[in-house]
Amino acid sequence: MDKNVALALDDISLIKTVIERTQQDFSKIAPFFIGVGMINGIAAIVEQLMYFCRNTIGYGSSLVRIFGVGYYLIKIIGYIILFLYFSRKLKITNNEISNGMLKIWGIFLIGSYVFIILYMNLIPMGNNDQIVTLWRCKELLEILPIIFALFMTGILTQRKLITICAACYSVLYLILFMSMKEMPFGTIGGKGTLISVSSFSIRVVMIFGMVALGLFFRIGAKNHGNKYNTRSFSNEA
Repeated sequence: MDKNVALALDDISLIKTVIERTQQDFSKIAPFFIGVGMINGIAAIVEQLMYFCRNTIGYGSSLVRIFGVGYYLIKIIGYIILFLYFSRKLKITNNEISNGMLKIWGIFLIGSYVFIILYMNLIPMGNNDQIVTLWRCKELLEILPIIFALFMTGILTQRKLITICAACYSVLYLILFMSMKEMPFGTIGGKGTLISVSSFSIRVVMIFGMVALGLFFRIGAKNHGNKYNTRSFSNEA
């Protein structure tokens, strides 16, 4: 009798472990995406401050250089802190899907900006057509990993809406990038500059798109989440 009880408890423990590791509760990782959006929002403010200083003080101002470097440092340092924090937080939940999703986004977000910084340092000085093209292609290092991560997120979470949105934006971005259309940017306090519309769309996705993705997971976890209360197994045992 005692042996049967022990076997039953082992089976219950195994079932509990499997459910905890495979349940589709994404409420714990939702704040990660909201955090990514907030980091990009702060970086966007710093970028506007850089253009404001450039418009009012001039290119040679030390503030322009500080804000310019700060724009990239805020992102890469923010991504690293965010990744490390949620790595520890999600390790407690032992949920394989959420952990896998975090690793994908961490690698792409941090890795892409490491390559972007390296890429910018390798671009030669000058202002000819070839160098302008190299600077314009820099945005591809940021958005292509994000698009891939969005597709992977849709597949891992089995959320068709994410996959469809990623596909639609991929087509839209390709159209905008190939059109080579530009728009005024950083015009506070002066003329500012011109940036590609495709580059501006990346900013929109990384701020509002990431916040929307986080809210989607948080709200979806409450309404449609495949979450099971594993404590009931322990109580029954």
